[in-house]
Parts: sequence; structure tokens; C-alpha cells
Amino acid sequence: MKRAGAGRDVRPPAFVYRRSENRSERRIKRGVKGALELCCERLPLEDLAARYGTPLYVYSAAMIRARVAAFARAFDSIPHTLCYSVKANSTLAILRLIAEEGAGFDVVSGGELRRVLRVNRKAASKVVFSGVGKAAAEMELAVGAGILLFNVESASELRLLAATATRLKKQAVVAVRVNPDVSAKTHPYISTGLHQHKFGVPISEAPGLYAQAAKQAFLKVAGVSVHIGSQITNVGSFREALERVADLVRVLREQGHDIRYLDAGGGLGISYEGTQASFEKQIAAYAKAVMAPLRGLKLHLLLEPGRSIVGAAGVLLTRVLYRKTNHKKRFLIVDAAMNDLLRPSLYGAHHEIVPVRGGTRETEIADVVGPICETGDFFARDRKLRVVSEGDLLAILDAGAYGSVLGSNYNTRGRAAEVLVKNAKATVIRRRESWQDQIRLEKVWARTN
Repeated sequence: MKRAGAGRDVRPPAFVYRRSENRSERRIKRGVKGALELCCERLPLEDLAARYGTPLYVYSAAMIRARVAAFARAFDSIPHTLCYSVKANSTLAILRLIAEEGAGFDVVSGGELRRVLRVNRKAASKVVFSGVGKAAAEMELAVGAGILLFNVESASELRLLAATATRLKKQAVVAVRVNPDVSAKTHPYISTGLHQHKFGVPISEAPGLYAQAAKQAFLKVAGVSVHIGSQITNVGSFREALERVADLVRVLREQGHDIRYLDAGGGLGISYEGTQASFEKQIAAYAKAVMAPLRGLKLHLLLEPGRSIVGAAGVLLTRVLYRKTNHKKRFLIVDAAMNDLLRPSLYGAHHEIVPVRGGTRETEIADVVGPICETGDFFARDRKLRVVSEGDLLAILDAGAYGSVLGSNYNTRGRAAEVLVKNAKATVIRRRESWQDQIRLEKVWARTN
């Protein structure tokens, strides 16, 4: 992380330290006239926190658009469709923004599909449905909507999909998700491409499944799918997996199957620690690794990026409630918690944490923890941080993916509000959840005689 006091970029073009140009009476009284402060595009995060409260998710529209455009440029030499992975961040306004950039969607549940259709009913034609546990009702919804492709993950699922399509008398286009037994070299919870994982079918068993699908009147075999994991930074893993899948495509075509699509999945990682490398260079290396094994196959490539589109485009703002020392151990107790951002507790994930107001260079070693009654409620442990005071704001960076979407009401805490920034305008795209919102589906049980 570059020093806040130096006014250097944090996560451009979205989050940068700027010299305050606001000379309002409120700012002068606080003694921060002309101070360095972290902004989302042109808006100071301190102003957003004052207006909307904390914890608060803040997203940059410019960053999301820039990432979608970078994918388009990197893969412009091959027919392709970008199918944004909805599970990374499913807030409706984010989906609308991505749809406006021309992307499709990868969904893993009927609920995610309904979100996509809520944003744009016509988007179904660019939707890929993945996931190991599709229920009959979800299949009915997707077949009825006319989605682009089902990624089938088992023989049982194939039978149910065939029965569903036959009952509806509507064709379902299918690919089989194969498991290439390739290590993604990532956290075991988000690695999906080895034989011991629940996802996909072994490549050796795939031809038999395609033969079964070809016999079904309302199923149309059209593609092959693979996805080996998430937060992958070694692009060699993508190339290894797709080399095996390319061989399968050749075999299937020899057997008479019209394989037109190759769904390469998603999983491209981002840098959570320190400064981020050039995304343009990263995406170029990724594109080279993905496209090299596919030369000469004349396939339409489907890509399912999620984290790499929205991860760096969001921060979680939180306010320091208390400073606390237990012997020599220092704690910063903040108003955000593991129910707002679960990744550090779930994966031991690292997120950079920076003060919203720049200036001081003094540092300390401290834990950043939330108010939930769990020892696992933390955002950082033994982290070297800039010294901040009670009442100061912190920004937890790279929280745009798997942040709000993994939120919960643990300890009866309302979910954080979410704001989307476009240049100098902020829009609340999800209001703060109230206590009434949390209990509206519940009923107090009354004893009767």
C-alpha cells in the first residue's frame, strides 16, 4: 500500500487520495481544510459516510466499466461473450451497469436468474446457468426464459433437465462441465478443478454423458464447460485446463457433436495486498493463456469473470468505535463486522485497510476487529497500520466482490447500505437494513389453550 500521507493513488481510477477542495464551514471547524482524503472518483468518502452512515459499501462505476472494457479488448480477436458471475456481487444496480456495458451473466441459482431478468428480461439470451444442485423449479424458470446455456454437472441432472425441457416442449441448450483434475493453486475452499471436488464430471466420463444428451429430443448439445476455481493468479493453470478441454472438443466433434461454445469459466484473481499490478497486463496474460490452446477450433468463447470485474471497485467504510489495549496487544474496534464482510473470518483473507483522512505517517501494530461476539470477528490481525483515533474512518479495500453478497444478520445486525458513485454523483443502490426489515418474515408464537 502506498502511503496515505503522500497522496498517492490507492486503487485508480476508482479510489485515490486527493487534496480537499471543499472549504465548507463544517470542514474548517474540523481542522481538515485542504487535507488529503480518500475519494471514490470525485467524491470524498468522508462525505459519503457523513451522509449515509457506516458501515457503508461504496462502489465505483468507472472501475467496473474499465474492467469490462479491458476484457473486451483482450479477447477481441476471438468470438466471445462476457458472462459476469453474479455470485460475486448481485446488487441490482451493479447488474444493470454491467448489462449496459454489453455483458451477459453466469448464474448459479434461480434467485440469481430472477435478479438478472429483473434488470433486463432480454438478458436471458446471454445467461449461462452453472452449479451442481439445480432444482426442478430453477430449471423450469431457466428453460422458460430461454437462457443461452446450461452447464450440466452430473448424469442425474441431465436426466432431470431432459424431463423438464420435454414437459415444457422447449429446447434446452447444454454443455457438460468437465473436471480436468488441474490444481488452481488457490485457497482450498475456492478450488474446484480437482477430482476430489464436487464440481463437474471427469473428462474420461464426459463422452458418455454427451451421447446420452444427444438422444434427448429437447436437449441440444452445443458446448463444453470448465471452471477450476477462484482467485487464481497463476495463468498457467488456465492454460493447462484448457489444453485438456481442447482435446475433448476434438474427440466430441469426431463423434458427431456440434460443439460451438467453450465456457472457460472465471477465476482470474486480483491482488489484495499492496499496490495492484496493471490490470491491462494481467488480462493480456490471462487472454494469451486461455486462447492459445483453442487455436484452429473455431469456438465461441464464454468467460465468467466476477471478482476481477468488481473486486477492486468497492470498499467497505467503517468507523473506529474504540481503541483498546490488552497488555501489549492493541485493538481497533470498528462498527463493521464479520456479518458485513466475511472473507477475513472465512478464508483468513487479506484486505488492505487505510485511513480515509491522510496525513500522519505514524504507524502501529494492531488488530482491526468488529463488535460481534466471536473471536473470529476480525478484519486484520497484527497489522501495521497508520495510527488513527476513535471516531476516524477506515476504508477496507477490494471489498466489491464477495462482500455484501455474503452478508448476514448475525447478532441481529442490519446489512450495510450500498452506494454507487458515478463521477461526482452518489446513488443509494441498497438502503441500510432496519430492525423491522429483519423481522418482517417472522411471527411471534403465541401459546393457546
